[in-house]
This record gives sequence, structure tokens and C-alpha cells, in this order.
Amino acid sequence: MARAPGSPLARELCVVYLLLIVYATLHPFTGWRDRGLSPFAWAEVWPRVVLPFDLALNAAAYLPLGLFLFWAARARLGGAGALLAAPVVGALVSGALESLQTYLPSRIPSLADFATNALGALVGALAGAVLFALLGGGDRARVGAWFADTAEGARSLILAGLWLFALLYPQSILFGHGSLIAWLGPVSGYPFTPAEFSRVESAVTAASLFAAGSLALRGLAPAAPRLLVLALFVGLAVGARALSQAILFPPEHLWAWLTPGAQRGLAVGAVLLVLTIALPRPMRLVLVAIAATFATVTVNFAPPNPYYMATVQDLNPGRFLNFNGLTQLVAAAWPYLVALYLPFALAADTRAAQSAR
Repeated sequence: MARAPGSPLARELCVVYLLLIVYATLHPFTGWRDRGLSPFAWAEVWPRVVLPFDLALNAAAYLPLGLFLFWAARARLGGAGALLAAPVVGALVSGALESLQTYLPSRIPSLADFATNALGALVGALAGAVLFALLGGGDRARVGAWFADTAEGARSLILAGLWLFALLYPQSILFGHGSLIAWLGPVSGYPFTPAEFSRVESAVTAASLFAAGSLALRGLAPAAPRLLVLALFVGLAVGARALSQAILFPPEHLWAWLTPGAQRGLAVGAVLLVLTIALPRPMRLVLVAIAATFATVTVNFAPPNPYYMATVQDLNPGRFLNFNGLTQLVAAAWPYLVALYLPFALAADTRAAQSAR
């Protein structure tokens, strides 16, 4: 008997998460050269110095990959096949990336990294199997109760998730995704007063939160508790930004990002999400495009936050240097990924409207 098609959300998550792992592992993608070593030399010797924190971080990074691989493969391979395939694929990915690191002088591949990555993928696959068993074999039904498990719905949910992930990069304006100032330099030399800058931060925060929250709503099934999901989304946004601050800055700067302008923006963005919760999908899509465009243009024309420039001197990415580079990339690219997504979303809305006639 033919197996049921797999979850589009699982497949999309696998692809996106794999790309994130590749970027974080090979960042900064510069200085490639042949050092006269075999690409598999890392597999011959266990390193003399092994830091438990690094090993735990490696395992944690590959755990979601193992879970997503199990979820994506289970429909075609069955539970046992997916439980075998997921850690094998995770180990192969890790081995290939360790070998590529041989040609990057800034990276040090090791058997310990490979082993903990493979262990993380195995634990993730086991976690996926346990979750599937707890759901009684009905993961698609349970997922479908809250999420629209379609290709288009998966992409909107992933974009909302990437927006949250990008908050782990400290930005001078709260939710100020899409800034290219770090690469292109300041666009505007207009001397904003502190009051003007506060209003700019409020506007960017509200518009960006509205755009991301609307994408999260777009990926929900009709029966999903929308107000609860919105509350969880805003809570996750605040939590992610606070976590970033706690990891990268001294304790005295923990809430430095929650300025009066940021607080107003959070409140306005949340209220807008609630007021527009019942809007038709095409109308909400238009508002997403307007809000994301406004926030991106504004954040690129706003001057650097002088207070942020003072606190950023205390930034210490340390062991999170490569992760910091990844979150910076996602934060910069997010609104442009939304721009690529919008035509496909519009086409999906058009097909849905035609089929409803």
C-alpha cells in the first residue's frame, strides 16, 4: 500500500535548517586554501583538548536536524526506517562539513565535533520517534489542528520562525531586520534628535512585529487559537531578544534594548495584530508587504543609535562568534526573503479564490 505523502512543513524545515547549519559551520567563507592535509585527517585523532561546552553546543545544534529529518522521512520510510536514516544523514552532513573545514584556516575540524554532531542527530531522531508515539501516530492530524501543513503555509511559518531566530542578533533598533548599514554604510546623514529617533524605533518595531506576526497567522489552520498564538509569538520575540542580550552583553545591559520607543512599538504592533486578526488572507498579505517595506526602508535611513553604539563596545560573542554571524545574516536578509515569498503567496491566494468559486 502506498504511504501517505510527507509533511510539507517537515520538508521545508529540513532544507532551511540544513542551510543554517552549513552557513554556521563554514562561516566566514573566506581564506580557503589547501594546507596539504587529507580532508579526512580530522577523523584519525581524538583532540587532546575537548571543551564540554563546545561539545554540548555541537550536539544541541544537530538535535533539531535529526528531529526534522525523522519527521520528513517517516511518511516514506516508516518509523523504523526514518529512525535509522535520520542520524545517518545527520552524520554524513557533519562529516562532509568537517572535511570542508580542513580548507578553512579559521576552523578546526575534529573527530569530537563529528561525534557530538552525530549524537545530536541521533537524539533528535529518537525525540521525533517518541513524540510521534505520544501523538498516537497522528502527527499530521495534530499538526493540522494548529498549523496549515501545506507548502505555502510552511513557508509563512518558517519566515515567522526566522524572524524570531534573527532576534538573537543584537540590533540598534528593536526588530530592525533588513539593515544593510553594516555592509553599505549609513544612507542618510540627517541628524535625528533623541525624540525623533524614539519615534522611528517605535514605528519600525510595530511594523516589523506586525509583518512577522501576520505571517505566523497566515500559517495557522482555521481552528487554531489565534489570540493564544499571537500572545505566544510576542512572548517569544521578547524572550529571544532578552536571551541575546543576556548571552552577549554584561548583566547591567540586560534590558538596555527595551527603550521607551521599543515599548511603544511592541504595544502598537500587538494591538494592530489583534485588530486585524479577522482580515481576509489577500488583504493581510498586502499589509505584510507594506509593513515589511516600511520597516526596511526606515531602518536603513535611520542613523545609528548612539546609546547602542556605546553599549555594543561591551559586546562579547566569544564562543558564539559563528552563531552571531549567522543571526546577523538572517536578520539582514529577512525582509528580502519575505519579498521573494510574496509572489508565491499571492499566487496561492489567487488559486484558492478561483477554486472557491
